[in-house]
Amino acid sequence: MFRSLLNCTIVLLLSCGALASCGGRVGSIGGTPPPDTAPVVLTMTNTPSTTVTPPTTVSILSAEVTLTGATLTPGNVPLFSGATTVELTRLQTDIAYIGTTLVPPGSYTGLTLTFSNPMLTFENDTSSSIVAGVGSPTPTCTKTAICTIQSVATNLSTTINLSPTMTVSATSGAGLLADVNLNNLLSATLASDFKNGVTVSQFTPAGSDAPPVGAEDVVGHIASVDATHSKFSLQNAMTTVSLTVDNTTTFLNFPTGTCTTSSISCVQANQILSVDISIRADGTPVARNVLFEDSDSTDFEVEGIVTSAGSQQFTMVTLTESAMITGLTTGDVATIHYSTSSPATTFDKDLVFENSLPVGTTGLAFSVPADLIVGQEVQVRRNPSATLSSGTSITADRVRLRSSRVSGMVLSGGSSTLFDLSSLPSLFTIHAAPQIQVETDSSSTICVVNGTAMGCSLLGFNSQHSFSVRGPLFANATTIVASKVIQH
Repeated sequence: MFRSLLNCTIVLLLSCGALASCGGRVGSIGGTPPPDTAPVVLTMTNTPSTTVTPPTTVSILSAEVTLTGATLTPGNVPLFSGATTVELTRLQTDIAYIGTTLVPPGSYTGLTLTFSNPMLTFENDTSSSIVAGVGSPTPTCTKTAICTIQSVATNLSTTINLSPTMTVSATSGAGLLADVNLNNLLSATLASDFKNGVTVSQFTPAGSDAPPVGAEDVVGHIASVDATHSKFSLQNAMTTVSLTVDNTTTFLNFPTGTCTTSSISCVQANQILSVDISIRADGTPVARNVLFEDSDSTDFEVEGIVTSAGSQQFTMVTLTESAMITGLTTGDVATIHYSTSSPATTFDKDLVFENSLPVGTTGLAFSVPADLIVGQEVQVRRNPSATLSSGTSITADRVRLRSSRVSGMVLSGGSSTLFDLSSLPSLFTIHAAPQIQVETDSSSTICVVNGTAMGCSLLGFNSQHSFSVRGPLFANATTIVASKVIQH
């Protein structure tokens, strides 16, 4: 989904499955909380930095880590139970909602985070093999290969002092944003150090200091519907989350006759939906935008980043799945087979704006296999009856262009409507182009400077800055039509 979010500041957006498992919320969220408690929202992001520790010719395509503990001090107050898995590469423009916990009011001075099992999928574009990861012997990734390793971790736990002290009162909750910076987390040998790579900032849920926009496009299937309470459960390969529908919810692209009024009646069991999720001040997750994808949950949707394109097939690193597929997990390289003869595989783009503004894609196409390029993020609909659809081999009856997330440098000479992003990951510079042209629109692009959403004209194009951009990537002139631009 690619929507204008200008008319509605979404405080935080949940990206379960793509970004975080949502098991493990503590306390009763929504409604009247128990006495003497207040909600604390825990979120996560990945802010790229200008200093890159891993080799510049190593492209991190997927970075997965499991958060196993989050505890406030004093009092050792847990912020969630269980474990939460997060895919970090998508967080360079997005926010992952970890959970909301009802905690006793008080002053908290520290947050301890504990992680496990950091997994990396990367392309080795150096001139020699890379020896890195957990194993005996140590795994070897030959040059030009795409490899998955468990990163050797020197510190899996970190305690961050909260400055200023975080105050939680009976009438006011709080929010914490953990920044797991991959550039600081990973060493030159792809080892990970969570003491070095994690910082934490504070915000007020639904307040002016909250992150302005988070993740979009949570794809999953409907596991259950509670029409009485206007709720439904969205399930994908990593989680199930219960969402509330209210008067802020927008329903998009539903088949004629199935969604005559914007209400819970639009949602039916087994649909595959793409959802934006906002978080109320009390921590309740709300379905903000709901886009219809498919009516049959057995037509699994798999999203990933394209790593090569050939005749009748291409490869991609898997980032999300609408449901668990045997033999296919996040970080796996999947081979996608498509057909150009009857019945031909459909190639289309999913560009929907919530305020019905036209998408500025004149001359930018994604309708045939020739429009595929390395670096695009696409969603493929798996044909379960095809003989090649098994594990990492997928026969697709539809390939849909989705939003890529790319970070790089803008030097000078850009403008608020058109600029070039350079110093890109080697995946792009070797296979696609040394630069990406970024188009913005004053009505449809969220631009963020110093953590605050503002007009794109205030971006610093005349001085050296690092930027992260989210939006569909087109082969034409290697162009991203940006839904979000962040100046770091």
